[in-house]
Amino acid sequence: MILTFDIGNSGIVICCVEEGEKRARFVLSSDKQRTADEYFVTMALLARRAGIDLESVSGAIIASVVPQLTGVLAQAAERVSGCRPLIVGPGVKSGLNIRMDDPTELGGDLVAAAVAAVERYPLPCVIVDMGTATAIGLIDAKGCYVGGLICPGVALSRSSLAQEASQLSDISIETPKHLIGKSTRESMQSGLIYGSAAMLDGIIERIEDECRQPVTVVVTGNSAGDVIPHCRRAGIRIDEDLVMRGLWRIYMKNQ
Repeated sequence: MILTFDIGNSGIVICCVEEGEKRARFVLSSDKQRTADEYFVTMALLARRAGIDLESVSGAIIASVVPQLTGVLAQAAERVSGCRPLIVGPGVKSGLNIRMDDPTELGGDLVAAAVAAVERYPLPCVIVDMGTATAIGLIDAKGCYVGGLICPGVALSRSSLAQEASQLSDISIETPKHLIGKSTRESMQSGLIYGSAAMLDGIIERIEDECRQPVTVVVTGNSAGDVIPHCRRAGIRIDEDLVMRGLWRIYMKNQ
């Protein structure tokens, strides 16, 4: 069994994976003040509660977009597995052909998501990772990652509105009863949920126009379940384990 770590700006998703199948999934907050010891203890408690024996962990792989946390989680993972974890980045074999000006700029989470999408879904494929940022990437018909877009995520848009607009307060992210809100709170919720859904609908349509062919759309990330049901685009697939599946594949390629 191995551990996969998807370290984002808002949360850290840790999965216990055996033979490519998820046995447990934990989500921790991305707290830069925590030490490796604190993360290790938290993982041990969560694993025990889930009935996972951490002594059976033989390795770990990390995809991170938060450099300040990469080393901390790497130390915690090494305490669990007894060996240095694999960190997705330059020098790590992914099998993915990245056709960008600087391939090293592509985040490890998107590399892993793309690796999994190439193996699991029809191409060309658009992958959408809805975290702190909404990152959208295009994989062409040959399985090459050719580029993408980065937009503010739902939670980031919410906090920015509350912080920068004097008369707007922080709200919970939930679907309002009506598209046209009857209160400030409902109006903000509608803008966040339906605005994000409409943005995705429009971006996907424009991507298809630019590449002149239909695409498969796969979405992962914390906000996917809130937004995707309100997209008008038919056939969008939600895969919460997309990054985990890709990290497993990359780990196996490097053994």
